[in-house]
Amino acid sequence: MRSTVMMRAEARTVVLAPDADSRLLERCRNGDTSAFETLFRKYHGYVYNVALGMLGNGEDASDVTQETFLRIHRGIARFRGDASLTTWLYRVTVNLCISEIRRRSRSRLQYFDDLAPGDEDRESSDLPSPEEAAESQEQRRTVQRILAALPPDYRAIMVLRHFQQLAYEEIAEVLQISLSQVKTRLFRARRMFKDRYQVFMGGEGALLAD
Repeated sequence: MRSTVMMRAEARTVVLAPDADSRLLERCRNGDTSAFETLFRKYHGYVYNVALGMLGNGEDASDVTQETFLRIHRGIARFRGDASLTTWLYRVTVNLCISEIRRRSRSRLQYFDDLAPGDEDRESSDLPSPEEAAESQEQRRTVQRILAALPPDYRAIMVLRHFQQLAYEEIAEVLQISLSQVKTRLFRARRMFKDRYQVFMGGEGALLAD
């Protein structure tokens, strides 16, 4: 049974079609500042969600988001289009996040409280009861703590697959690893998550699935 937290976090940001991306990139290369502003507006939330999933902290995610777009802006003239714009954005974001995690060597027991959608965006009729809210919050914190405890490479693949819903082939492009490596790494990350979840919950608990 898939975790409620993971299901709530699965929504993906709508992105531009590839042909629209190509035109937008061409305008950026030609020095059209409004085109880069459009790219930023379209993909800001997209990049931020990946960074938030990796770092678990809104302030850190904002910093990485800013640095990602700075690097995209600096490198856009050299971007040959060997990969899609979204793959490039994912790759830059994930690499920056992994570098940040390793550089700061921060605690692995770090909450991801900002990952769940805000209640202000929901209809009042959809709001859970206090009992349901308390149970959901506790489960969310448990899942978030376990995710934060995973090694950076495993955390990255879990975020890309379960938060962003990327296909295995897309993940392979982003992480620049083979398809077999994606499957192996994801299997190990899920097993590590499952083992730690069972320790926290004292039983089978909710497991991740495709």
